[in-house]
Amino acid sequence: MAWATAQGQSIFPLKISENKRYFVTQQGEPYLYHADTGWGIFTKLTTEEVVEYLSFRKSQGFNTIQAIIAFTPREVNKYDQQAFDGDVDFSRPNEGYHDHVAEILSKADSLGLLIVMSQPWIGWSREGFGVSPENAIQRNGVEKNRLYGQYLGKKFAGFKNLFWIMGGDNDPKKDRECLIALAEGLYSTAPEHQLMTYHASATHSSTDLFQYAPWLGFSMIYTYWREKPNASADLMPHVYEEALNEWSKSDIMPFVLGESQYEGSGVRGNDMGNPQIVRRQAWWTMLCGGAGHAYGSDLYFFPSNWREIMRYPGAYQMGYLKEFFEQIPWWTLVPDIDHKAVVSGYGDWSKSNYVTTAVSTDKKLMVSYIPEIRPVSVDFGFLSGNNFKCTWYNPVTGKKGKEFTVNTKTVKKIGPVYGEDWVLMIQGD
Repeated sequence: MAWATAQGQSIFPLKISENKRYFVTQQGEPYLYHADTGWGIFTKLTTEEVVEYLSFRKSQGFNTIQAIIAFTPREVNKYDQQAFDGDVDFSRPNEGYHDHVAEILSKADSLGLLIVMSQPWIGWSREGFGVSPENAIQRNGVEKNRLYGQYLGKKFAGFKNLFWIMGGDNDPKKDRECLIALAEGLYSTAPEHQLMTYHASATHSSTDLFQYAPWLGFSMIYTYWREKPNASADLMPHVYEEALNEWSKSDIMPFVLGESQYEGSGVRGNDMGNPQIVRRQAWWTMLCGGAGHAYGSDLYFFPSNWREIMRYPGAYQMGYLKEFFEQIPWWTLVPDIDHKAVVSGYGDWSKSNYVTTAVSTDKKLMVSYIPEIRPVSVDFGFLSGNNFKCTWYNPVTGKKGKEFTVNTKTVKKIGPVYGEDWVLMIQGD
């Protein structure tokens, strides 16, 4: 979807759809949140390098960038500036540092990109503001956290292409009161269109922690997968498990996959994220009610070869996903939780072979993601129409495969015959 209308009007600020399931542009058009985790853009790159990164990601189809104001308490940007003056004093934000952040937000706006920006990152392994030895969040106390939140809201109030992330890879513990004060401070001064979310620990979502907080505008889910060979991730639910759980909650709000396995990244040799893993995470999310997803790679900390990493296969395959969904009314899709459309062959719950399916509200469109080669049985009687156009779509290449028609209202077994994973689209007349 374009970042500006034919008349040159900006699509920002975004807002939430009437049914509270997805985002829409200023003109009321559905906005598929298609993000890259460029967490380190404010500190690891010069302004010119950030523009290069943003422009390239836009050319790949990304429309949203997730970024962190400051990852560690004493992190220095490319211009030798820290986020805070003094001893990481939240009441003394460094204006030059935050001016640089504002400059990047302006560059992103000129490219039509949404920035989803985290306040100082809490962290999970002694690296962030909440868990490092100096524990800057707690040490600053409730009032200074509130003041800094108010500062952020005022400083960046003029940006229409901005959402906010609270937390950061961690559930609040002893610092909960401080984090709430920071969120409330930001919420009190930021404009309403700058929606806020919370980035929790893996296996938790924003609504698991702050479901009824007045400042929570949309939810993020975050998990890995059950077979991940990493003790810290043992028994973590698959993305589709987390997504369907989020979809089913009574207090409805848009949710996105904020983080999962990164392509090229892992703590063990056999734990490396590959293109198929990042594909299935994204497709699972979109067919389980998600308003969008974030792709991750080891680009996020911008090592010396970051330009090469931008060209990972998975990044291009995310573009194919976006192109696919933008050709259909994806916002009308409802997860086939009770298997009324795909009645058998849908794999095993809690396994990586699980087939996710969604059907449009008028039942004239069905989309299934099949992560492993297997036939599925489709009940065409559940779908609307008498003649059905069936299309196989290859998420690896972005190309259509075999097309065929079905003229029956019975259950029919169909399946791909080669490849890694496939998407099946069925359209009724």
